[in-house]
Amino acid sequence: MSRARAATYDDQRTLILARAAEVFARRGYTAASMNEVAAACAVSKATLYHYVRDKHALLSQIATEHVARLEALVREVQAERLAPAAELDALIRRFTAAYA
Repeated sequence: MSRARAATYDDQRTLILARAAEVFARRGYTAASMNEVAAACAVSKATLYHYVRDKHALLSQIATEHVARLEALVREVQAERLAPAAELDALIRRFTAAYA
């Protein structure tokens, strides 16, 4: 029988992905260590490994979440059924806001 996840699992995972992205952006993926990521998240390295298998998996999850957010923006704009030029303008504005 598998153990149930803690109620805070998703929030902690989200925090870890955000802080790891900050560490990777500041130090570079290659230079960043899992010790630095754990420290930035204020968790032990063992706790960090509870959420991610390794540094590569961490980067993969960050990228997957980012692409999913961008895809959601595209779906939102497409749901507005705008004219092509207006749709492109809306996409550019929303992507720019997301990256700001």
